[in-house]
Formats: sequence, C-alpha cells, structure tokens
Amino acid sequence: MNFENRDIDTNIMFVDLERGKQWSSKQENCCFILIITGKLNIYLADIKEEVIPANNLFFLPTGYGCLINALEKSSFVSIGINDEDYLYDSCRMKELKNAEQQGVSYLPFNNVMSGYIRSLLIYRGKNVDYNFLADIKAKELICILKASYTEEQLNGFFSTYITNDLYFTEQVRKLTKSVRNVRELADQMHYSYSGFNKKFRKVFGVSAYSWLRQRRANTVYHEIYHTDKSLKQISTDNKFATLSHFNEFCHKILGASPRQIRSKRYRKQNT
Repeated sequence: MNFENRDIDTNIMFVDLERGKQWSSKQENCCFILIITGKLNIYLADIKEEVIPANNLFFLPTGYGCLINALEKSSFVSIGINDEDYLYDSCRMKELKNAEQQGVSYLPFNNVMSGYIRSLLIYRGKNVDYNFLADIKAKELICILKASYTEEQLNGFFSTYITNDLYFTEQVRKLTKSVRNVRELADQMHYSYSGFNKKFRKVFGVSAYSWLRQRRANTVYHEIYHTDKSLKQISTDNKFATLSHFNEFCHKILGASPRQIRSKRYRKQNT
C-alpha cells in the first residue's frame, strides 16, 4: 500500500486542496493533522473554528467530525493513531484536566518535526510500500512530541482531549452518536444509571445530561451550517424521533429553526 489520498481510516494520508475547496472527515480513531503549506480554516464539531497556517500541527480527538476549508492553496498530512494506549502512555500529563476545553490547540513545527515531515515527503515521492512503516512513523511522531516539546506545550496541545480517565472519555465519545440519552449511554458502557452519572461528573466536570445535550447541539449546528446533508438526514443521524422534535430542539437550544441556521451560511456566502 503506497502513500495516497485515502479516507482518514488509513494511518497516513496526504491531502492537497485548492483555495476554497473543503475536506471533511468523521473517524473512529484520533489523528494528528500536520499543515505543510497554505492556511486552513478548521471546524471541529463541539469546538469553535480556528484558522491555522502552515508549519503547525493540531490534534483531532476520537469521534470528532472535522471540516477543513482551504483559505489558500494548501497541503497537509494526517497521521492516524490506531494504538491509542501508546499515545496515552507516552504523552500522559502530571495534571490532567477534569473538563474539556473549547478551542483548537496547535503546535508550531520545530526542527525535529520539520525533519520528520521531510522524511514522509521522501517516502511519498519514492512510492515506498508502508504496510509496516506507517505504524512505525505514527509512533515516531508521538516520540517526537514527547522529546522535543515541553510539558506545558503538550498540556495545551491536548487540552481539548485529556481528562482524568482517558479510556472512559474515549468510550463516551465513540458511543455518543449511537444513543439518544444518558440512560442508553450508561447501558452501552455497562454502568448503572446512577453509577454512570457519578463517574461522568468526576471525569468531565459536568453532568452527563448537560454534556450530551451540548454535544448534540454542537453536532447538529455543525451539520446544518457546514454540510449539505438534508435536514431530514441530520435529524435521523442524530436520533431525533421526528422532524418536529428536531425543529423544537433547534429552536430551544440553538435559538433558531434548522432552515434559519442554514440560511445564515447562504447569506454569508453571498456577501
């Protein structure tokens, strides 16, 4: 298997975007995005958008949707991490947060990271078979982060993701899209309802109900505003029983109907 533009489920993927073009993904495992040239507008479900220029990398947590818009001709590489335990063990912080932070955190390339990217580009240019190399390069990236960036830098970099129970956090994020409410999530994770709520508050710093509602609201807004999915499909994908329940949720939580939210994007595009 050679380096190619493939789905983000592969370990290593190169992407080239012309100005105004978009790239979107929804992946099961976490990954790192390394911006080689250009400037990107990053939209992550649950996290505010951020403009990130070339020579920076950011972290895409497990279960997060990502929409990337090229503000100019750009190229980047994604490095998927299949062995998340290795990431956790290598980059474990002394003071873990008990609540997720909002915002896309990124790190500038240093000399070691720049050399790492040059090696990837060489392998890509030579069409090196990377069935085994991809996993090695992913682990090499983690080693570089740990060895060449300070603990303070890494704390900020992982601030959108690190909690005091990484396995619990990962499972919550992976299962959230397939459940309608907290009770279903507790059942999926084999907890009693009360035990799950207690555990959740300890890990995330907020109630499971509040977190799940906010994540659902952010995901719904992201899909209405930033994608071309039909409103009916968005309603179905996010486990609303009927379109009327979906409309009611948007009015109550997002402050506008789905059509009003989508029309904001069209008005912005035409100004």
